[in-house]
Amino acid sequence: MKRILCSVLALGLLAGCAPAATGGMTTAETAETAPTAAPQELSVYYEAGASTAAAQALRRYAEAQGVTLVELPDTADAAEADLAVLNAEPAADDGNWVNMGTDSLLSTAAIRAGVNPEAAVSSVTALPLGKTLYGYWADSRMLAALFQLADTDSLESDLKEASWAEWTALADAVSGWIAEPAETTVTLNGNEYALSSTEIEPASNLQTVFTLPMSHASVSFGGAAFTGVLLAAGEDRSETTLTGPLNGLYSVLELELTHRDTNTLPTQAEAAGALQAGEALFYRGTMADLMVHTDGDLQDHLVCLPLKCDFVESDLSTTEYNLTGLMNYPILSTAAWLAIPAGVDEEGLRAAAAAILWLYTSEPGEETLTETLGLITPWGTAANDTTACQMQIEQVGAGILPEVSLTPAQQQALAVAGVELGFDGSNPRTEFARTDRDTWRAAVITALASAGDAEE
Repeated sequence: MKRILCSVLALGLLAGCAPAATGGMTTAETAETAPTAAPQELSVYYEAGASTAAAQALRRYAEAQGVTLVELPDTADAAEADLAVLNAEPAADDGNWVNMGTDSLLSTAAIRAGVNPEAAVSSVTALPLGKTLYGYWADSRMLAALFQLADTDSLESDLKEASWAEWTALADAVSGWIAEPAETTVTLNGNEYALSSTEIEPASNLQTVFTLPMSHASVSFGGAAFTGVLLAAGEDRSETTLTGPLNGLYSVLELELTHRDTNTLPTQAEAAGALQAGEALFYRGTMADLMVHTDGDLQDHLVCLPLKCDFVESDLSTTEYNLTGLMNYPILSTAAWLAIPAGVDEEGLRAAAAAILWLYTSEPGEETLTETLGLITPWGTAANDTTACQMQIEQVGAGILPEVSLTPAQQQALAVAGVELGFDGSNPRTEFARTDRDTWRAAVITALASAGDAEE
C-alpha cells in the first residue's frame, strides 16, 4: 500500500485538506505506538448508529487487539460509554468530556491531529476520525447501461455541472423509465443524452432514483447536507440570509423523498446495498460509510457527484462562494469525532485511550483509516492504491466544499427537523405541501441562526 500526503490547499472558491501540523510525523511508523496492555473491554456509544465507518474502525481495533467491544444501543446515554463517537465536536467548556490535552498519551494523539495541547488545552474535547467525500454516489456501469454509452466520462462531467432544472428533469425521466422503459432524451449541462429503450444489464435491476439511510435521521438529515446552505448564507446567519438557501435545500429533500422506494425505510447497510445491487441510481452519504457496506467490485466504479441544491444568485449573502462552486462540487466531510465522557472510570479511560492511540499511532490503525475506510487522516495521509481512493484524491485536487462546523445541539435539531419532513409517524411521506417546507425551514433556522459562532 502506498500512502501520500494530501497536500491540496484551499484555492479561492475551493477548499482542500491541508496537512495538519504533526511535529514532523507524517507516517504511523514515526509515531508513538499504542499501549499493548489495554483493558480487554471497551464500551462505545455511536451517535449516528453502529453502521458507520467509525464503527467499522473500532471493530478492526477490537479484532486486532483482542478487545471485547460492547456497542451500546441507540437509546443509551453517551455518558454510559468509555468512548463516544459523535457527529460534531463538543464545546470545550460543557464539562461533559475528558480533556485529552491534559493526558500524557492522548496529548500525543491530539498533536498528531494538528492540535497543540499546550496552546489549546481547554479545547481538546474530541479528535476527528478523518475526512471523506460527501455527496451522491453512482455506479459508472449503471450509467453506461442506462444511457447506452461505452464511456461515461462526458456524462459524469455533465452530471456534475448540470443545472437544478436539468437535475430534476433527470430524476423525473428515470422514474418514468423505471415504470416503463422507453427511449427518453434528457439534457445535462446543455448536452443531450438518451435513456435506453430497453432494460440493459445492470439497469434491469433499477427500482428507485435515490436511496439514503432513512432509519437514522442524523445520517440522512444532519451535518454535511447543510454545508452549501451555510456557505451561501455567509457569516451572518439569520432568517434573512438562511431562508433562500434553505428553500433550495428543501427542494433537494423533497426531490429525494418523492423519487425513492416509499415502501422501505432503509438502514445504512440497506441503502448502500441498493446501490451495490443496481437497485438505486444515486446514494447520498460519505464514501467512508459506503465502503463499509460495499465491495471492491462497486468501489472500482464509483462516481462522486455533488449534492445539487436549488440555489439562485439572490440566495448568496457571501462573496467567497459563487453558484458554480456551491452547485458543482462535493463536500469534504468529517467522518466522526471521538470523545471520552468525563465520568468514565480509570479502566474505561485506559480502554478509550488505547483505541484512539491504536487508530492514530499504529501502522494497522492508519491502514484501517486510509485503506479500509478510504479516509484522509487528520495528519494528512491517504491511500492511493485503489480506484476509489485515487478518485477521492483527484476530486480533492479538482475542488471540494469545506464542511461547516456545527454544535452537537444544532446537529440534533437538524435531524429532528428532517424526521418531521420525511415521515408521518412510522410511514414514509409521499406528498408535501407548502406548509411542510415552512415548518421545516422555521425549525432549521432556529437551529442554525446561532451557527455563526461555530468555526469553519
